[in-house]
Amino acid sequence: MTVDLLHESSAVEASAAAAGGRIALTIRHVVIDDGGPHPSAANGIHHVVRRIAREQIAARDDAGIIFLRQPGKGDVAEPLDVPTLVLPLDGRKLGRHVVGLSSLTLAALTAGAGPDTIFHIHTARQPLLLALARELARRGFAFGITVHGRYSHVIDGNGRITNWKSALYLRLVERRAIERARFVQAVSTGEAEIVRRLAPGARISVVPNAAYSSTLDGVPALPRRTTSFAAFPTFGYCGRYEIVHKGLDLLIEGFAAFHHATGRGKLVFIGTGPKRDIIARMATALGVAGAVEIHGPCFGAAKQRMMEGWDFFVQPSRFDGVPIGALEAALAGLPLIVSMETGLAGQITSTGAGIVIGNLTAKAVAAALVEASAIPPDAWSAMATNAHSMAIEIGDWTPIAESLRRLYQPA
Repeated sequence: MTVDLLHESSAVEASAAAAGGRIALTIRHVVIDDGGPHPSAANGIHHVVRRIAREQIAARDDAGIIFLRQPGKGDVAEPLDVPTLVLPLDGRKLGRHVVGLSSLTLAALTAGAGPDTIFHIHTARQPLLLALARELARRGFAFGITVHGRYSHVIDGNGRITNWKSALYLRLVERRAIERARFVQAVSTGEAEIVRRLAPGARISVVPNAAYSSTLDGVPALPRRTTSFAAFPTFGYCGRYEIVHKGLDLLIEGFAAFHHATGRGKLVFIGTGPKRDIIARMATALGVAGAVEIHGPCFGAAKQRMMEGWDFFVQPSRFDGVPIGALEAALAGLPLIVSMETGLAGQITSTGAGIVIGNLTAKAVAAALVEASAIPPDAWSAMATNAHSMAIEIGDWTPIAESLRRLYQPA
């Protein structure tokens, strides 16, 4: 059964509020972080975990983050606004994968935990997950799992298995961890269906990602456009330079077809990762290097200023789960052009917040860019307002943290 907790009332919370308070929970977010080419600030899972933990601390719960990290890998300069512990990802190995934690790491992971402690694990399609679930269960600790889109690489948005080897592993091995969890968080109904196919006995709840906190940030106002439409249309992408995952090859090819056909448009990239040069070579090979800008990482106010010069945010992901970058762009007043695989198609269609790329091909991306380029300024302004309103409605961490809190507690 799948439950959408954002639209479910909680009699338990209501009665606790009426009694004058609620019992603080002890929450340990566990991130299996085996190192990668992207800095922590650009890691979507790290970002989500920190935002949730901050929200939970503001609600007076005892929340913290534990990174299981390979020694010598990754970004060790963690923000200090959330209690954070970095433990070595070491123990029994199968090939190059850690499949069992050392006794010292396990002791540190569970030190001081009590019967009411909940471990919120943020990973899936991970060889260590089954052993970690077994060790926590053996010690009597409850745990939940957020899969963070990692099963979308196995089953696509049309329900087709794209990796039979991984699908077999998940059904025969990892399924035992997923079905043992107190809850499994899916960020969209599409992701919930994928999890259900791989682990039919899992207790799945749909709780999406977000982009702002009404408690900590207030509700963001719709930015007033200060740039002209002289260079219209300028398309922008902000995220990791993962070409296949994010569909960046389709974006470059689609933009090239659009630009050669119309003689218009500019495409701007902001991102991290070593594949930046590959994207530049693709733009050159397709004859659009002069119309494509490829930047390194950009955060905070600097990113906001760069986005102010864009007209649309484009994300043709092959695999994803409600990307936060798209929600942040919508909050910045940018209409969205995204694939079905982002999990945002339903909201965008129903609210008029942008354009959905139905059939994920370079030709379909080009068609979406052509459609966007034909939108007059008044209609663009309405679409920008709709995008902002959509992000305000679905992208608030405060109710999402409350939804997760209900999942933490025994049924």
